[in-house]
Amino acid sequence: MLVSQVPALKEYWYPVAYTADVAKTPVPVRLLGDNYVIWRGRKGLIGAALDECPHRGSRLSQGWIENGDLVCGYHGWSFDTNGACTRIPQNDEDKPIPPRARALAVLIEERYGMVWICPGMPRASVPELPEAEDPAFVVLHEIMEVWNASAPRVIDNALDVSHLSWTHRNTIGDSSAPKMQNMVVERDGHSLKSRVSYQSKVTEALRKSTGIQTDFTTRTTNSELIQPFVFRDVMEYENGLRHVLMKVATPIDDSHTLFTQFIARNDDPDDEQRAGIVALDRLIQSEDRALLEQIRPEFPLEVQTEMHTRTDRMTVEYRRILAELSSESSMVPPDRVWATPFLQAARAEASATAQ
Repeated sequence: MLVSQVPALKEYWYPVAYTADVAKTPVPVRLLGDNYVIWRGRKGLIGAALDECPHRGSRLSQGWIENGDLVCGYHGWSFDTNGACTRIPQNDEDKPIPPRARALAVLIEERYGMVWICPGMPRASVPELPEAEDPAFVVLHEIMEVWNASAPRVIDNALDVSHLSWTHRNTIGDSSAPKMQNMVVERDGHSLKSRVSYQSKVTEALRKSTGIQTDFTTRTTNSELIQPFVFRDVMEYENGLRHVLMKVATPIDDSHTLFTQFIARNDDPDDEQRAGIVALDRLIQSEDRALLEQIRPEFPLEVQTEMHTRTDRMTVEYRRILAELSSESSMVPPDRVWATPFLQAARAEASATAQ
């Protein structure tokens, strides 16, 4: 499966920029292979539209903002945040603007300091992070960057707790204790929840981040797949710390993802501690990124395509959820179309090496 083959994915919300970055100039963004433009208009309202002028197809993001409207740099047509054309300079002033002279607007919202857009009819609202509204928690924005990896691979990695002991053995994992404890997985429609505990090595960076002074700690994670590319995790530590993590994989196209991560903490960290928390989390994600960018963008939907263990229950259910969304379209080919040639080539290479 490639994200471009699943029309249903257009019916969810995705962050595409920080609110602070949408100010005096139009901002081009890309989502699911299409180009959009976002801009701030009159009274501070924000707009989003397909990045194409209805007149001659030029990029609206190459224009500018004037009197709160987006001006096309090709012929000067202007548009408000609803997409309606407000001015055609070449027309006589007494001539009405044709109703069809509209930019193709899409839904847009601002939440948690970020701009979210939905290019289709939304199946759900912008994902909620209750802790962001709770004065007992502090919200920290950590990452918004483009990864050369597919969105399903990014979220699959987030749901996969068993990789922590190995991929993150130099930061928060402990490869000497890879077993997961008391794992529980629940599914409700296209949402997933999981609770599991495991041993984590307390490095100096983690000690400063959490305040835990022992060499090892038991971390309990309460993971949740909120939407196909939205992951939330409440990490519980033995000292009462709650580290709430939100990851969103905005699918730019089949092989590129705008990865966004922000957290909420209940320990009111000072500025120095906040810098350390962000630095550690960025380091952890860089370990994931290094692996994910080397994995094929095609994502398997059939459970038999790969091998699984009992700790893979969340990721197995994730495949089933994406398979259900994919089944709404006839565009998604069976796994064997792409996986079989790849596996055959890998086996042939292994056989040649052995000889």
